[in-house]
Amino acid sequence: MIHNLHSAYSLPANHDTCHLFEHLIIRQFLKESEKIGGNRAFVGKLDGTTSESSVFFTSALFTSESNTLFEEIINDTTPFEESLIRQSIAHIEAEMQSNIDIADMTLLQEQLALCQKYFIDSQKTTPSNSRSKSKISPLKISHSPKDFTDVKIAVEIADASDELTAAFFCTYPILLDLVRDICFDKISSYPSSPGKFIAYYDGNYTSQTYTVKNTDLARLSSSETIQTYLQSFNISLHATDLRNLAEAFTSDPFYISVPIYFYQQTATPLSRNDLAKTINVANMNAILKQVKATIILDY
Repeated sequence: MIHNLHSAYSLPANHDTCHLFEHLIIRQFLKESEKIGGNRAFVGKLDGTTSESSVFFTSALFTSESNTLFEEIINDTTPFEESLIRQSIAHIEAEMQSNIDIADMTLLQEQLALCQKYFIDSQKTTPSNSRSKSKISPLKISHSPKDFTDVKIAVEIADASDELTAAFFCTYPILLDLVRDICFDKISSYPSSPGKFIAYYDGNYTSQTYTVKNTDLARLSSSETIQTYLQSFNISLHATDLRNLAEAFTSDPFYISVPIYFYQQTATPLSRNDLAKTINVANMNAILKQVKATIILDY
């Protein structure tokens, strides 16, 4: 995996605009990755953090191609599309459990353009906290938790062999990311908890909770739609991606602790190499074909 930290301190906008800029960079990367056959579930890890008006991106990407693409995104000054801005704001609404209105789209785009410019400049110069910030916010935000609901997605397989249990443990983040794409990505939603893995008897289970805006609950994919999508997903197209994941399991520090977590759930002592051997198209296909998906609303 290729690990990087990209940061820019004190961008010339307030926290809310900088937070939106963070989301837009990641969304733009995912969008461009999809254009060349990529998928959120297989690129690796890309996380953003906004503190006041400073923005940070930590990445652990599987390929040099993905790393190069991300470098291109953060060095691009092409204006963000309005549709991408609105999609990102929808996700931030769920993250903050707030309603967000764009008071001035032109001003917002001007401030985002400045964030792009100064983020690029920050990669070339010594960090500075001296930039002046706009005193006018183009976003109007009102905190309203009652307008949001927790939704849990559960994915499980029954009658799993020891090998499939290990494979499910290694790849459950892939399953959750595939569900995110089909169910949550196009609506106002945000993951409110990390995914978790549970082994029980001879089966396996993973789940994750999302915060969803109430007005978008009707747009949630049904359990049957998610299940059909997973069962028909052509994993053979991602054989190279699975090999990249297996290699990372054996060699990258990011996965150094996985034998501990696996043992805590299964009481089975397997090394990183043992786990990596279960990451392949045949096992992943066996998991997908028998998977059961369930959407649970927490009213």
